[in-house]
Amino acid sequence: MLWSRKKKKISFAEVAKFNWESDTNEQLRKELCELAKQYTKLEQKEYRKKLLMLFREHGLDLDDEQLEMLLLLRQKTDQMLLEQEAEKEKNTV
Repeated sequence: MLWSRKKKKISFAEVAKFNWESDTNEQLRKELCELAKQYTKLEQKEYRKKLLMLFREHGLDLDDEQLEMLLLLRQKTDQMLLEQEAEKEKNTV
């Protein structure tokens, strides 16, 4: 199977910037919240397009594939942190 394009690599700096902006940029967070409220009214393609546009407006020039990777990485990191926290609580009891 041949792939028509190469996957873009995401640098550590890009991951850090994405996480920083997602966690600390209040304007971005408000806009993401407003977009989330529209989720049921939009087709998935339109929702993703608006999501990418929001990130671009806040200095994160991502394509759909990069966004997917960053969101998956963030989800996995959150899972790992929750597991560590649960383990700490379990060991202190």
